[in-house]
Amino acid sequence: MKKLFLLTALILVFSQAYSQDTLTRKGYIGLDVINSLPSVILPKQYYIRNTIIIEPYYLLDLPRPNRRLVLGTGFAHGSTHQHFGFDPSQHFKGAYFRAAHEIKKIRNPRKMLRIGYGPVFAIAGYQGKFRFDGPTFGDYEGDFKETNNVALGIEAYFGQDFKIGDNWLLRFTVRNVMGRRTNADTYVQYFPGFGFTPNGFNNRFLYSGGLSLQIHYNVR
Repeated sequence: MKKLFLLTALILVFSQAYSQDTLTRKGYIGLDVINSLPSVILPKQYYIRNTIIIEPYYLLDLPRPNRRLVLGTGFAHGSTHQHFGFDPSQHFKGAYFRAAHEIKKIRNPRKMLRIGYGPVFAIAGYQGKFRFDGPTFGDYEGDFKETNNVALGIEAYFGQDFKIGDNWLLRFTVRNVMGRRTNADTYVQYFPGFGFTPNGFNNRFLYSGGLSLQIHYNVR
């Protein structure tokens, strides 16, 4: 949680840097409302379980028309499913920061298509147990643990904004994110901020797609 507070502080610093001469520009604070739900509603089908994900955002219109700065932080704590003995459940905890430059494509006053791209930075830790079946000499069991595992990458997304009142905004996005880990001693199933990487990818390479549903309130 300390990592989340630190990254949230970074958002405030960045937002203050863009706060001058923004009296006519809108700014929103918001929160993703669906990230944690699938792991609770579908505990046996989803790739993570009993996972808490907190993901706040700050949106700020830029001086150039139809441009926006998007800043977000996140904190994730939970575990993955065990598929078989040498692909065990992994308990993870991590925090991440993302920023994006966003372009607005106006369709009508209430529906606005958004296209954005920007960097992602994440740090996470893992721990768990693995077991190899040994019919002759008995099973082999062991522990694994990694801390301060850093990942850097880039995210691209498109989405839709829906005004649901004078000061409220509902935001739906479809995102793709890819990056690289600095340490790959342990195979990672889920990396906070990057999501689930399918089997078959290089252990250092992270790639995932996902959905986000956010509620925002106008604070400017």
